Amino acid sequence: MSTNIEWTDQTDNIIRVKGGGWWCQKVSEGCAKCYSEKLNQNSFFGGNKLPYSGLAPELELDTETIRKWGFQRKSKNHFVASMTDVFGEWVPRHWQHEMLDGMFAAPKQTFQILTKRPEIMLSSMDEWLSCRGLDKLPSNIWVGTSTENQQTADKRIPILLQIPAVVRFLSCEPLLGEIDLKIIPNWVICGGESGPNSRPCHIEWINSIVQQCQQSNTKVFVKQLGANAKFGGQQFQTRDKKGGDIEEFPEQLRIREFPVLVRD
Repeated sequence: MSTNIEWTDQTDNIIRVKGGGWWCQKVSEGCAKCYSEKLNQNSFFGGNKLPYSGLAPELELDTETIRKWGFQRKSKNHFVASMTDVFGEWVPRHWQHEMLDGMFAAPKQTFQILTKRPEIMLSSMDEWLSCRGLDKLPSNIWVGTSTENQQTADKRIPILLQIPAVVRFLSCEPLLGEIDLKIIPNWVICGGESGPNSRPCHIEWINSIVQQCQQSNTKVFVKQLGANAKFGGQQFQTRDKKGGDIEEFPEQLRIREFPVLVRD
C-alpha cells in the first residue's frame, strides 16, 4: 500500500485482525498516543475500533502479499508493518519466519522492520538464521527499533546491535526527550509527535541527534518537527500541521539521508 511516510515507499501490513482492521499492544511511553490505534478506531480507514490493549483478537497472516514480494520487478522500500509490531509477543514465531523467508526470496526489494521489542526480534531472527544455515541477515532486510527517550534507547539499542544485519536503524519518534545515543547504528530517523494533543518536541533535541549522527558519520533522516514543536522554550509555529514540511525546518535540520545499500 502506498504511504505518506517519508522514509519508505510503501507499507505492507501483513498481520491483520480476522474480519478486518489491526491490533497491537502498547509497551512504552511512546505508544501513549499511537497513530495506528487512532486509525484503527475509524471504520472509514478499515479499522475495527478495537483498543491496542488487553488480549489479542484472532489474527491472520497475509501470505499472498508475502508471496508477491518475490515477483515485484521494481525495487522499493517496504515498511513491514506500520499498524502493528510483527515481533509482538502475540505473533506466532512461524509467521515471523514465513515473513523472513518471503524477504529472502525477494532480493530486489528492501524491507524495513521496526519493533519496540528487539529482544524478540533478536531471538526469532537468530532461530531463523540457524534454520537457514546463514550467519547474517540478507542485506535487503533492515532491522530497527523505536527509541523515544533515554530509557528506551539504553534498553533497546544494545539488543538491536546484537542482530547480524547490514543495516540497523533507530526511529526516535515520537521524540520525547533529549537522547545521548552513545552507540549509533547505521541510520537514525527522528521526529516529533503529530496529531491532537501532541506532546512537545524541542527542536534542540532533534538538533542534538543530528549533531551526534554527523560526528559519527551516520546517516540521519529528520522526518518532522511535530505538531507541538518548541524552540528556546517557545512555540515554533509551522503551517504544516505535523511540522513535516522540510522547507519550514531550521536550515541545519533539513536533512533526509538514507544508508547506502550494497546488495548481496
